[in-house]
Amino acid sequence: MMKTTPFYCSKPIKAFTFTALFLGLTACGNVPSKPSAETKPKELVSKKVDSIQAVQVKNYSIQELKALRAQASQQSQWTDYLIYSTKIWHKSNTNPAVQSQIEDQAWLILNSLSSQQLQAIEKSTHADVQPWISLFNTFKGSKYDVQANLMNLTSFESDAIFHKHLLAKLIAQQPKAESIKQIAVLLPIEGRYKVVAKQIRSGIIKAFFASDQSITLKFYDSSELANLEAIYTQAKQEGADRIIGPLSKEALQELASFRDDKLLALNNIDGTSFIQFSFKSADPSLQMLRKFETAGYKRIGILTNDNKSSLNRAYALQQTLTQANYQAVLSIYPDEKPRLRDALGALIHEKQSDERQNNLRWLIGQKLNFFPRTRQDLDAIVIYDNALRMSVFRPQFDFFELDTPVFGDTELTPTNFQDIKENRDLNRVNFLTYPATLDPIDLKSKFEAFGWDSFIVTTHIEDLQNGGCLANAKTGVLSLNNNEINQKLIWVQYNKEGQLIEAPAIEPKEIKESARNSDTE
Repeated sequence: MMKTTPFYCSKPIKAFTFTALFLGLTACGNVPSKPSAETKPKELVSKKVDSIQAVQVKNYSIQELKALRAQASQQSQWTDYLIYSTKIWHKSNTNPAVQSQIEDQAWLILNSLSSQQLQAIEKSTHADVQPWISLFNTFKGSKYDVQANLMNLTSFESDAIFHKHLLAKLIAQQPKAESIKQIAVLLPIEGRYKVVAKQIRSGIIKAFFASDQSITLKFYDSSELANLEAIYTQAKQEGADRIIGPLSKEALQELASFRDDKLLALNNIDGTSFIQFSFKSADPSLQMLRKFETAGYKRIGILTNDNKSSLNRAYALQQTLTQANYQAVLSIYPDEKPRLRDALGALIHEKQSDERQNNLRWLIGQKLNFFPRTRQDLDAIVIYDNALRMSVFRPQFDFFELDTPVFGDTELTPTNFQDIKENRDLNRVNFLTYPATLDPIDLKSKFEAFGWDSFIVTTHIEDLQNGGCLANAKTGVLSLNNNEINQKLIWVQYNKEGQLIEAPAIEPKEIKESARNSDTE
């Protein structure tokens, strides 16, 4: 049975990559180096020594070390206190009860210090002090911080004295994960959303059967908005620990005043306190911008039909690029009876080239051998249209001898994930889509993938609330921000054989300072 484990990636994890992968975590922080010993001058009253370094090389008795530790405590020299405590601990190796007491006392003192005192301790890189700061930071952060940073203590601080007794007690004191016994799903059986709801339901059931099936699933009909509050109350009374749904914005509005952080709504509206997971929660324009930043593309052509959906996405990309100080050239053609060759020609200035040729022919007075010289100033072209029309566009690039990279968005996603047709005409077109297109398991559609992810999200709400993200989800890498689930899509393309594959990384282009040849000059 498949078990989905959250991959934590929204906060930096200070760990070696191999350690993070072993624990199913995504490491994104710098690898910390093992702290080296540091000496700090301090005048000691009870012995004629000049610094703690002398304590490290001179074999003091337990009584002498206890006196020094008491003096450090009285003077609020907490770095010294931890060092002396460690020395006493090692000398008490035949008395585990004393060692445990030393660990507990050090932990209690750390938790009683002010932020300024803690900052003073953090400046020390002494080998007996730094592990305590690591321990303190581990258990004073979120649940995610505890899970992620415990492996640092094992990897880097394995010799720390608190491993003997204290650490196990602190781990045992952590709140246990809340068990989920029953999930209620509120979806419409009738109405305009019934087809989508049926696919979402199918995805939820498939995710359930791929899990350990220790949770009870109960489905409720949310078709009638007037009965929605009663349905919600019924689900709660019948033992629902989690609720998935409702689906429509109108249904969400009915429950907008409810405060339930265990409810996962399948759409989004303003002014709610519950978590919202919209099918369109990704930001493709921002992902395209990041793609262009990596590749070094600064001048982008945007080609779209005038259908409302395509046009809105094109405008969104143009605005995103413009705000980032990119050049964004938008060209629009009719959705009904489009002339696709003319549409591409308008973007690449084919007409201007024809006009120059006609003027030259008129001036010279004879026929000229001619091939259109198109604009060369675009680094990439984004086309908003369906796969059928894109299959017509792509060969036009070869006709015009354009090697400009072509990009598309989720509209190019195959309809049936179990029957993805070969498409050589979309060779090298990079487009954003859902991970399920490459790894569908038995999912057939994007809404089934959405249903699958809604089940996975609702069983990992606490992990997401504590900074984690689901890296193996079917609709994208999922994270939580301000009670909304965010999606990060993947880039794919068709290869020369027409098979859909993950898009290879684009090599950054060299940005030249000199002006480029362009018909716009």
